[in-house]
Amino acid sequence: MLKKSLYVMCTASLLSAATTMCYKKDHIDPSTIESISLDGGKCAGKLSVADMQKDGYQIDSMKLQDGKNGFNYIYIFSKNTQNTMPMASSAGVVLTDAQLTARLEKIQAKQKVEEKKKQTVSSYEDGKKLYESKCRSCHGDGTIQAYNRARPLKNLSVEQMEVSIRRISNGTGINSMSILMKPYADALTSKEINDVYTYLNSVK
Repeated sequence: MLKKSLYVMCTASLLSAATTMCYKKDHIDPSTIESISLDGGKCAGKLSVADMQKDGYQIDSMKLQDGKNGFNYIYIFSKNTQNTMPMASSAGVVLTDAQLTARLEKIQAKQKVEEKKKQTVSSYEDGKKLYESKCRSCHGDGTIQAYNRARPLKNLSVEQMEVSIRRISNGTGINSMSILMKPYADALTSKEINDVYTYLNSVK
């Protein structure tokens, strides 16, 4: 979409020698867009909106689009033109500060969701590897009582799981059977416990 818009606007810019197009892709903070260097045209990665205005250019039009990780801005700068009103089209529109903020929050929320998904997948995979290699021989699929003594792991919250493991590690929860768990309890980190919990609660 950005490439198509750039093509259309580049064609339009050829109609006037005093017109140039600059753009910025995937910019996160709308409040800084006028002070950072823009790409393309006369800006060439060196001049900002403020620099162009100091050089006698005015913003003839500005388009805004959602980018992959932020906003895509497209500016048309010109000299000696009376058309100073922002342009709107199906490809992009000029938004108010409130609308920009709302769109930015939407993008950031989406990024957080995607990051959480990635973390969950990573936690599941790490937990599966650890459980299969260290836990399954005694705890089975997590629904049985290890040696008919320990509570089924799937019945525990992640907090209960960590408390039990820490008690075994520090010796306050040791009995004739849980002593077998101590070498594992001593080595398990909080992240690994959470990974095991994530894995067990993802398996039906």
